[in-house]
Amino acid sequence: MSTVGMRSGAELLKEACGPKEAPDTQDFGITWVDRLCDEITCEITKDVFPARQGSVPFHNGLRRFVRTSVLSVAKAHNVASPPMEDVASLARDFGVWVAEQGFPLVCVRQAYWTGTRELIDRWGRMGWPGLAPDPAADGGRIAVSGEVVSRVAFCTFDFADRAMRQSLLAHQEATAGLRLGGDLRRRDVITTILAADDGRVNPAWDAALGYRLGGTHIGLLINATDRAHAEKVLQRAKTATSAREHLLLPPVATHWTAWLGYRKAVSVSILGTLRRTLLGSDTQTAMGRPRPGIAGFRASHREAVRAENIREKFHDAPRCLSFHDLSLEDLLLHDPSSAAMFVRDELGPLADSTDRAARIRETLSVWLSCGAHTATAARLGIHENTVRLRLNSVTEMLGAGYLERKAELLVALRLCDVLAAPRP
Repeated sequence: MSTVGMRSGAELLKEACGPKEAPDTQDFGITWVDRLCDEITCEITKDVFPARQGSVPFHNGLRRFVRTSVLSVAKAHNVASPPMEDVASLARDFGVWVAEQGFPLVCVRQAYWTGTRELIDRWGRMGWPGLAPDPAADGGRIAVSGEVVSRVAFCTFDFADRAMRQSLLAHQEATAGLRLGGDLRRRDVITTILAADDGRVNPAWDAALGYRLGGTHIGLLINATDRAHAEKVLQRAKTATSAREHLLLPPVATHWTAWLGYRKAVSVSILGTLRRTLLGSDTQTAMGRPRPGIAGFRASHREAVRAENIREKFHDAPRCLSFHDLSLEDLLLHDPSSAAMFVRDELGPLADSTDRAARIRETLSVWLSCGAHTATAARLGIHENTVRLRLNSVTEMLGAGYLERKAELLVALRLCDVLAAPRP
């Protein structure tokens, strides 16, 4: 949800509040904005996009538009607020985003009215923070007049109406473009393919997609701002790995869906080149493992989705997430709280969030892989004595018999790299 026409709304509210009633802009809490944005986003998703409930990427994508609307209203109230994206531009972006998600025009209208209603209702139930004077300075009472609230509501609905017109027009234009370019037809075919579970191939699919379903496929997700951006990232990856062809579809949630097609099996070196190329791009990506045939087309896409879902649980996620590297984490992080408890139980003080603990964990992990002090020192670029000192610290922390649980230790070290290092 976005808003336009801020000038007229701001003038209305300035007239309503006046210089004496204008709130102290220094009292505006960003925490309040974040909480309100999340609540409104959840309500819009529940009412307008129920099929996307529980999707973190969709929530984050929708929240971007909600946040700009809330901040637009806040600025119109003379309330201090953080920087935001251009309001008029984001209104059009919202219409395009809804169209690319595959939702009809009516959803744009419903999203605005639900969001506007929830903004006024929830802001009022919070006591109008930012708009109201400090309650402590007024004996605990929130002194916001009915006239001010009425003007606030009028201004907010005025914003929503203006922004909605921009979004509706953008949705119609985007839908026409998707239909003309064949994206709607390709999306329907992809939906049919991904929903199936057998190996049957319709001969018409290749022609409809402009992509051959034989050979080997790598599924990708690209968190790009628009088609040109996503196409640039995909073309660079295609060239770097000598892929035969590529397929790009408008985003599900915030990510463009893509595949790279190869004539034969993909080597480990090609897979490494692809990962490095995506790491060097300017956006977040996720990739599945190379898989053959129509079943591989489905499986690699699902792996890319699972890899991307790990991002929210990652303490410091790399720009490109490869399912090949994260398959163990994917298996173990379905219950993050249990995973964190496992890390604490296995690593004890070694799971602490200090730099020293992180250095010792890194040394231990490399040593367990190399099995030699010399190789560990060479890989980490440190002296052998440093390796010995750090391993001595491991013995002090975990006890002399820690290698009796080597498998559990290796798993805990990998999980600790993903999770925000939990303090025991």
